[in-house]
Amino acid sequence: MKNRKKRRRESGQAMVEFALVLPLFLLLVMGILDFGWLFYNYIAIENSARNAARIACVEYTDTCYDTTQKRPISTKNFDPKVVENNTDENAYTDEERHIVSTVANSIPDSVNIESIKITYTYDDRIQQNNAWNDYNVVDRSEGDVQVTVKGKIHVLTPVLGVFSDHMQKNLTATSTYKVETRPASDGDD
Repeated sequence: MKNRKKRRRESGQAMVEFALVLPLFLLLVMGILDFGWLFYNYIAIENSARNAARIACVEYTDTCYDTTQKRPISTKNFDPKVVENNTDENAYTDEERHIVSTVANSIPDSVNIESIKITYTYDDRIQQNNAWNDYNVVDRSEGDVQVTVKGKIHVLTPVLGVFSDHMQKNLTATSTYKVETRPASDGDD
């Protein structure tokens, strides 16, 4: 008889302990899910920035360069939606469209890309010194190219949503590459 009463008391105690521990356990599981989701999407944005910087370091003579004024646009921001829907062929070069499409195609649909920013450090130095007469776009190889991709994702649970704006988290990734020197062609002396 005594053993039955003791078992009933212990089963009630186990339910109370479970009720106390369950919220903490759920909070931990939801936090793991949210941070895993955040990390997965950040890696995707980081890889797309790296791919875009690789293209920008090779195709630098036609990227962020105003051919009409023979001047660089040292820092240029691209909105992927505008570039994709723009029908004006002179607004963006093929290389710029290639960079934007590379970023857009390498990011999962869960990420809303806000902007892609391309900066050439050599152009910044020329602009600061106001040395436009000495500028040659091929000299960009004396500097670096930096590509920054900004985007937003929806968080999965309210755990990370508490620390975000309207259940969305901003993600930013930057990649910097040395601009490659163009090899001299047969016609160059």
